[in-house]
Amino acid sequence: MNVPLWKTLATKVLVKNKFLTVEEHDREEEGTGKRAPFYILHPPDWVNVIAITSAGEIVLTEEFRHGTERVELEIPSGIIESGEPPRDAAVRELREETGYEPTSATEIRELGTVSPNTALMSNTSYTFLITNVRRSATPSFDEMENIAVRLVPRSEVETLIRSGAIRHALILAAFYWLRLVGG
Repeated sequence: MNVPLWKTLATKVLVKNKFLTVEEHDREEEGTGKRAPFYILHPPDWVNVIAITSAGEIVLTEEFRHGTERVELEIPSGIIESGEPPRDAAVRELREETGYEPTSATEIRELGTVSPNTALMSNTSYTFLITNVRRSATPSFDEMENIAVRLVPRSEVETLIRSGAIRHALILAAFYWLRLVGG
């Protein structure tokens, strides 16, 4: 059986800002005539960075997140600016959020991509591995950011995930990519 597609009959923009566009789509399923409104979120593409020091420590961030209303343990991440290559965004976000930067011994590798939520969202999240980083800059947070940096041995990441200390789905996907691809 072929899965029928839904045709958009009309679109209305409900919210539009730097971080998100929310649209209401009036859609009809091909062949059945079913019709309903659907709400689509169009955030910019994102980048996640697994940064590893020469001592084998993972660079993690702690930041208050408004969605969960708690401080979350994550990896450096952020929005890819318009026209910016994802690789450049990964290096920029790492520097801005943590002060860590690539060195002459660094390898920068894209591990994979995911679609954050195909039911509602249109964007892509890229995961990069950046090895042999060192802290050589002062973090430069966005106006509404206040981030603490935490280094943990790579061997402790699975314990942090199992304990629920790391619970952000895209961060879990990033560490899964690391496990699949290696690095």
